[in-house]
Order: sequence, then structure tokens, then C-alpha cells
Amino acid sequence: MSHCYFLVMHYNVPHSKKVEFPVTDETAFIPPMPPRQSRPLGLLETARVLRNSPVEILPQEAFLFTRISAPFIGRTVHTLSGPDEMRAVLHDDPDAWRKSPLIQRMLRPILGDAILTAHGDWWKTQRKAMQPGFVRKRIMNLVPAMSDAAQVAAQAISDQPAATDITPALNRAALSVIERALFTEANDFDRGQIRAAIELVFAETGRTRFSDLLPLPESTPRILGPKALKARKVLRDAVSAEIAARRASHADNQDLLQLMLDAQTEAGEAALSDTDIRDNVLSLVIAGHETTAIAIGWALYILACRRDWQEQIRAEAAAISKDGFTAEDVSKLIFTRQIIDETMRLYPPAPLVGRQAIRDTQICERTVKKGDVAIIAFYALHRHHRYWDNPDAFDPERFSRENRPSDPWVYKPFGGGPRACVGSVFALTEATIILATLVRDLAFSVPDGFVPKPVMTVTLRPEEGLPLTVRRR
Repeated sequence: MSHCYFLVMHYNVPHSKKVEFPVTDETAFIPPMPPRQSRPLGLLETARVLRNSPVEILPQEAFLFTRISAPFIGRTVHTLSGPDEMRAVLHDDPDAWRKSPLIQRMLRPILGDAILTAHGDWWKTQRKAMQPGFVRKRIMNLVPAMSDAAQVAAQAISDQPAATDITPALNRAALSVIERALFTEANDFDRGQIRAAIELVFAETGRTRFSDLLPLPESTPRILGPKALKARKVLRDAVSAEIAARRASHADNQDLLQLMLDAQTEAGEAALSDTDIRDNVLSLVIAGHETTAIAIGWALYILACRRDWQEQIRAEAAAISKDGFTAEDVSKLIFTRQIIDETMRLYPPAPLVGRQAIRDTQICERTVKKGDVAIIAFYALHRHHRYWDNPDAFDPERFSRENRPSDPWVYKPFGGGPRACVGSVFALTEATIILATLVRDLAFSVPDGFVPKPVMTVTLRPEEGLPLTVRRR
């Protein structure tokens, strides 16, 4: 029997279900967080919050209960923040759910019908083509590239004027790693141009419009503006050029691009067209570096606030290597990985994801109707008072070997079920290597008066970047 705590309407909390907040330890370090709603919102208010930062739509009750259901424009929306509820949607009956029409309309104009937007057998074909690229051996072979990228980032950050935003350097580092994984050696992949195009795409697609709240079918087009169309062309042209160059060279590189080019159906035909490959490469480029760079950035901000943890990572990293890290070093960076895990608990790469029921189903023995929407709130799960002590406090000891959560569904920074992120191990390895390198070689502090504001535009990022004070050691 699953343990599901259910709230029928927003803010109608029965006394028998009330959960008291634990007393916060005065010594705990609580980094900045998005605000939470304390009252129901009207349609216009909802649209405003979703446009500015969708994670701020979560009510306080989502951090106390595990399911909140309420009607919204002709359908029922279920906000899920408990492990059993999430398992029910993502694992127990995934075929009953599709990504929400809103997410599809936002992503498909940029990514086409690729792995992040596809469903059914077509999604399985794409996942099968990519999966071998993320086996442990291939990831460990990329550790030297991750280490090189980290050292380049350290130099770039140390060369910046004081209190300059460090996120561009982190983005370039993460982009160079995914570029290496995809192409081995890219021919003409302008990282600056690619990053600028990605920022434009996020600015256009990551903002909710009032029309997005209407119950429109998935096929309803979401019109891109001229800047986003230009950015999409830049991205598509860059990737298409890499595909054409690889086909012309007849090279047999052992990278993700080659895996997709070589993928075949059971009938021996090419599994993916060049357009399919282009859209999947774009999916990996956009999702595969942005989320990692942001996690590293949040970790560096936290370490800049807590010099004791910064010194602990520095000592750990320096004891392992004074230069580049190797695959054998990854498992030794124990405390560094704890910092990454705790950072992704408080700032998960995808704070919210949406699903829509395509047939009647159940969530923890309660009936869900076809057309209902599930908002899977990983952000609320990771800060839930039923599953975490002092949930808003940053404490890396939560992820020590003896303290890690025993239920894997309590901590899901990369999603769960068959559609969990294919590159999760890649991202964690990369984040650990880059963070260890930067903290070993540089000292970080926070300028007086600076407090970052977390906002959600697809990912949960600091709104004005991270202008930290940095000096080389």
C-alpha cells in the first residue's frame, strides 16, 4: 500500500493532515530560493507568475502534501511532490501519459520530433541509438576532456575583472565537453555564436504566454519571433555542417554523432535521417551543457558563502591531483560529489515537468481522467518536509555514504522512469571534475550585498548571473 497524502483543493487543508514545520537550526545555511504562493491565484496572476518564473507557482502546501488537485480551465491539474505519486506517473504507467501539450508546443519549434519531444516507438528508436554513447566506459574516456575544459575555464575566470559574472565561462566549458562527446573534433563550431543563439532560444521558448494556459491541442503551432527564428537557423546550420562534414570525410570516430549515423533498424535501414540526427544533436547540445553549467555555478556560489566547505573540496582535490584529473580520480572526489548532489537537490536542473493523461489511469489508487494534467514538482519533492530534515538548508552530509536517501524516488534531479535523462552520469561526472578543478585552483568569495535570485526559464538559474570575486591560488 503506497503512502500518498492527498489534498483535493488548494489551501483546503484538513486538520488531520496538517504537518507542522520543523524548527530551523539557527546555524543552518539556507541559500536563496524562489518565493512560494500562500493563496490561490486568479488566471491573470497565474499567467504573470508562469511567465516570470514557473516554479513560483507552487503553493506552500506542495511542500507539505504530496498531491494537490484543482480544476483549471476545464481540466484537473494534479501537482505532485511525493515519491509515490511521481513513480506512479513516470514509472508504473508511463504509457498513459505524454509530455504536456504546452511543453511540446514550446520545444518542438526548436527541437523537432527528437528525443526530448518524441513518444512511443519513435522515442524508443532514438533512445536506443543514443544509449551506447552514455555507457560508463565512454564517459570515463571523456574525463581528460572535462579536466582540460575546467582548466581553460579556471584561466578565463581568473583573467576576468573582479566581480564579473562567471556563468559565461562555465557555459563555454560545459559546451566544449558536450562538443567533444558529440563530434570528437568539431570542424567549425563557433561556441560564442552557439551560446548566443541558445540564450535567444531560451528567452523566446522559456517564457509562458497567456495563450499557453488555454487547453489547446498539441498540434497548435507556437509562433517564433524573428530573433528566435534566426537563432534556430544558426543552431541548425552549425549542426548540419558537422553532419555533412562527417559524411564527406567517411571518418569512423567513436562519438555520439557517429553512433546516430550508424544506427540501424531491424531491417538494416538507417534508423535516423539527417534531420533526425540534427534535432537530436541540438537536444543534447542545449540540454547537455546548460544544466551542468548552472549546477556548477550554484555550487560555486554556495562554496563562496561557506569557506569551510570550499577548503574541504580544495584539500580533497589537491590531494588527488595537482594537474589534470583522470578517470581513476572520479570516485575519489567524494566530498566534491556530495556538494554537487546537494546543489542539485536544492536547484534541480528541471524543477517542474508536465504530463497529460491520454487515457484514464490512477495515481496512488486515485482515478485520473483522460486529459488531466500532472505537474511533477521535483523542486518541491527535494524540499519536502516529509522527506528531508530542515529541507531548505544546504547540508552536503545528506549525501555521505551513510546518509544518502534509501528511497531512490526521494531524490530525482534527472527525472525517473524510462524517460529519465540519458546523460545523468555524464553530467554528474563532468560537474564533479569541473568543480574540483575550479575550487582547487581558484578562491571564490561573494561581493558585499550580492544575493542571486533563482528564476526558472526552462532551468533554474540565477537571474543576473553570478558576479563572484575570484583570485588565483
